[in-house]
Amino acid sequence: KERIKLESYDGSTPIQAFLLKFESIARHNKWDEDQRCNQLMCALKGPAEQLLWERGTDGIGSWQQLAQRLRDRYGSADRAILSRTQLQNKRRNKGESLSSVAQEIRRLLIQTYPGPITKMHEDVACENFLRALDDKKFAARISERDPKNLDDALKIAIKLEALDRSEERR
Repeated sequence: KERIKLESYDGSTPIQAFLLKFESIARHNKWDEDQRCNQLMCALKGPAEQLLWERGTDGIGSWQQLAQRLRDRYGSADRAILSRTQLQNKRRNKGESLSSVAQEIRRLLIQTYPGPITKMHEDVACENFLRALDDKKFAARISERDPKNLDDALKIAIKLEALDRSEERR
């Protein structure tokens, strides 16, 4: 059975996603408790690595304790507040594609409201996508077509933008 290599973690991405991957890889590779702790310590890079400096390798304890310290530092409510603020203030930059805007909205949404995607998530994503367009008339035209989720809103926006461009060329 082929072994799976664990990616490094620097604190710049959601900790919960990294820990889910870690646990999956640990099961697949059949790591015991010591191997899990060593692999998790070795995966830490950059700012996340500071946890090791603060405690020293003897003060780490188990991999579960290290994972909890990572959650405490990188999965805090403060981070969710920051992500929520970024989500609410996201605006489409000049030349930025609609797909990029939607992808950024989705990333910020998951960081703000972790967990399985629900209807509420999709409603919030659509609202923030329309706001990010920074064009009320264009957003209203998309909204009139009653998108069910962010993917629908993106498809509608791409079609409408293509139609607008073709009309401009005429």
